[in-house]
Amino acid sequence: MVDAICIENLSFSYGKSNVLKNINLCVKKGEFIGILGPNGCGKSTLIKQILGILSPSFGSVKIFEKNVSDYSDKELAGILGFLPQKSALSMPLSVEDVLYMGRYSYLQNAIRGYDDTDKGAIEEIATMLGISHLKHRIALTLSGGEFQRVLLGRALVSNPKILLLDEPTSALDLNYAIEMMKICEELCLSKGITIISVLHDLHLAGLFCTKLHLLKNGEILYDGMPKDLFKPEILKEVYGFSCDVITHLGRPFVIPKKEKK
Repeated sequence: MVDAICIENLSFSYGKSNVLKNINLCVKKGEFIGILGPNGCGKSTLIKQILGILSPSFGSVKIFEKNVSDYSDKELAGILGFLPQKSALSMPLSVEDVLYMGRYSYLQNAIRGYDDTDKGAIEEIATMLGISHLKHRIALTLSGGEFQRVLLGRALVSNPKILLLDEPTSALDLNYAIEMMKICEELCLSKGITIISVLHDLHLAGLFCTKLHLLKNGEILYDGMPKDLFKPEILKEVYGFSCDVITHLGRPFVIPKKEKK
């Protein structure tokens, strides 16, 4: 099977600061990959490498066996969907307007605008995400959970083969966070979409991701299934905290220890 994404010997620096060091990571079609690690370890920078926003100082990023730099912006927009960590609107756009942004890669004529096919794609995604009733609302007036679903919709209306998520649950309460991850899991299972998500919540990663990569100081220290990586000694090395790990219904759960002063 062809790798959806293959990163080989990738290193990247901001000036003299080495942010990513010799990253090797290949992702199969339909996998749900979690990228975890402490703040500042290079997780978001790695996502930007896959998106082609940043170029490697050394090494390569390939999407379906083709260097990301060899794709046009419009070609990438048709392959990659992206849900950013933060997104701010400076204009009072409607939810429908925001969703149409995601159809850019299908726009045939800038003068004629979008057609019935685009409208149908937006209707389908809005229904799936339960945001049809919000289409005519101004996006700036939505709650955090509602707005996050709209941004996910914007990423999905292009019918991407790969979905990149940068901390998709960081601003959500637990109910919305679980809902978001369930939607993503279903996309993997039903549509075969490959998902790579930067996450901070270990429990959500353990519940939904098929494989994890643990970063620290710009390097992948460990990769594997959650049950194999959620070990007190590994989490101590990566995050620096002590914990116990319990298993419930076959899933590992991390219980942090309160250190004595």
